[in-house]
Amino acid sequence: MQLISASVPKRKAPAGAASGQNELFFMDAAGAVREWSSRFAGGKLALVSDAPRFAVFRAFALSPRAISLILEEDALPLFSLPEGVSCVMAAGGEEVLAAARCFAEVRRLPCLLLPADAALEGAREERAPVLIGGERALHRLAPAAICCDRALLVSSLGEGYSALLLARLASFEGRALAALGVGERASAAFLPAPALPEPAFEPVLRALFSLPRELMRGEGFTLASLLKQDGEGAPRRRAYVQLSALYAAFFFKGHPRRTFVPDYARRAALAGTPFAAAVPSPEEYAARALALERIRGTFSAEALRFLEERPQEEARIAALSAAAAAQEKARPSPAAAQEKARPSPALLGGGDTFRLKYLPEHAPHGLSAVIRDFGLMEWQF
Repeated sequence: MQLISASVPKRKAPAGAASGQNELFFMDAAGAVREWSSRFAGGKLALVSDAPRFAVFRAFALSPRAISLILEEDALPLFSLPEGVSCVMAAGGEEVLAAARCFAEVRRLPCLLLPADAALEGAREERAPVLIGGERALHRLAPAAICCDRALLVSSLGEGYSALLLARLASFEGRALAALGVGERASAAFLPAPALPEPAFEPVLRALFSLPRELMRGEGFTLASLLKQDGEGAPRRRAYVQLSALYAAFFFKGHPRRTFVPDYARRAALAGTPFAAAVPSPEEYAARALALERIRGTFSAEALRFLEERPQEEARIAALSAAAAAQEKARPSPAAAQEKARPSPALLGGGDTFRLKYLPEHAPHGLSAVIRDFGLMEWQF
């Protein structure tokens, strides 16, 4: 990456990017690409997409000014584009958007994004991991204009709304960790849960655009990523269902198993991760157990409200995405959380809970790691 960066001459920052802020606007993709093509008429246009979204640029790909590129996982081909590119336009998911913005930052180019995921991941961050030449590293990303095209985003609106629900869980998680005396995610403890917008296209996207990045680091997003790898159709929604049930069960009825020590090495092996658990000392364990009893009432009431509100949230998701709503057929009773210290299969929304059970091994600083340390993540379904 150093050789590539050194070989590319820097240019002045593009007009309109002096604030260094991303800009969100609503327009059809073809109109946005046409407008940007006219605005930067003095050079080549880099049209970057993933394979499913190549059609976004179909009407412009045959222009003698266009340089079309379908990115797979590695962003290295972007940095082989010739000189004379006046702007870069990218359509697709997180990887493509982050790669295009990384390239735009190096070349000092204006950047237009056409996201295909309503959560806008890859479009909002100032820095993100980008794979270049087989090596993934954190890179600074250029500010960009983000065009929200209803045709590109409507199918993922339900998942976008679910990302807001996961952000609310992340706020809860941060406050719970701080109250338990676990300080790794203390910064999230001071971020209030985001207000939920009305279930409509623009309000949901604006709420996602303004979401604090710290809330996107909650373990719910880690769980969603793991579920997505497994082929789950609505991973953020499934992650919210499972994790909200786990939190409610833990705070309402979970008591530390004082004579039980998790087999940390075996759990790491089953999860497919290196052994990296921060095993608490006896003093830390005792302090957390005492803190749990002090805060149980407040946090259990809040966690149970997540379950009570689930039918309402399901209705909102259904209003945004009928396909996403079809993923969840059962509406479990919130009272089910009061029956056992562990979450029941029905309360978890059915399906496989392997990823939830071994979430602590992937999110070692999350609330589920504390629950594991108390011996409460060893259920068998």
